Amino acid sequence: MISTYDHFVILAESLQWDETTLDFRPDQRAWPALAATEKTRVLGLIAGFCIAESAVSVHIDAFEAAAANDWVAACFRAQARDEHRHARFFDRVAAEVAGVPGGDVAARLDVLRTVVSPELAELFEERLPAAAQRLAEDHGELTTAVGLYHMVLEGVVLLAGQNAMLDTLGQLSAALPGVRRGVELVLRDERWHMGFGTRMVQHANLSRDEVAALLALGEAAAGAWGDLVPPQAAERAVHIHQRRLRAVDMRFW
Repeated sequence: MISTYDHFVILAESLQWDETTLDFRPDQRAWPALAATEKTRVLGLIAGFCIAESAVSVHIDAFEAAAANDWVAACFRAQARDEHRHARFFDRVAAEVAGVPGGDVAARLDVLRTVVSPELAELFEERLPAAAQRLAEDHGELTTAVGLYHMVLEGVVLLAGQNAMLDTLGQLSAALPGVRRGVELVLRDERWHMGFGTRMVQHANLSRDEVAALLALGEAAAGAWGDLVPPQAAERAVHIHQRRLRAVDMRFW
């Protein structure tokens, strides 16, 4: 098992990037030229990412504390480093490109909460913290927490949003190259996170009922973005979720 997880630690180290080096000057010049509908869609997606990444960067610590061995703990530490970087990146986009008001991250999050769906906010600001709290109290809850965080929140909700964002950026009347590059790098990080989480769930020997519950949770969560994510992007994320669950337990299918 140890050799299985050290691969993720090595991969994570090779994928490091610095959000402060992204040049947003072209994006800042392009933003005023976007149509109002384009700004609304981009800002809505950015708001969701800010809410999500802020939450996961706080609650990832509970996962490391519950790790069964040093290699799994190292994976969670590497992931935490990624999540903090993602939160800083999306906050930069909100402040420096979209011009969201607020003197600090907390103030900007207050503004951004007004443009995300209650369903998305509930997943990241209520359901995830509750799972992290249960995990802090009982390390035996790690598989359940990983199923929610890695397979559903990252593997369905954020994946659908990231793909929708890239599709949206490709169709704008004025390009946002710095934003696009950052989202691509975030998605690259998320791929190893999802692979790591899937591997952990594979090793947990879930029952058919537990696999079915993860499938249903992913299907329900796919709609959390509302109109900001087209149905085809949500369906694509659910299809990938189904594929990962097949890898977890072929008996279910």
